Amino acid sequence: MSKVYRAQDSGGADAPDYVIRDGRFYRTVHHPDGWSDVADYEIRSDGKIYALGGSGEAKAQVPVYEFREIMLYRTKAHPDGLGERPDYYIFD
Repeated sequence: MSKVYRAQDSGGADAPDYVIRDGRFYRTVHHPDGWSDVADYEIRSDGKIYALGGSGEAKAQVPVYEFREIMLYRTKAHPDGLGERPDYYIFD
């Protein structure tokens, strides 16, 4: 199970905000918005990351994050706007 940490430029974290299970990002108790057993994002077959609705169903038709090495960068479709710095990094 991969762990997803907030990047230093996005506030940093000593504990993961998300864990990736079955291609979906699930919040941990360390997430700043609180724990949730529903996934916020999913990795689709194109390798890009899409937002999910509150019920865990597909919401976005365009990716909100893209991988660059182990880092996740916002795309133009991200609701908080395009980020030039990474938001998260992933460790296995």
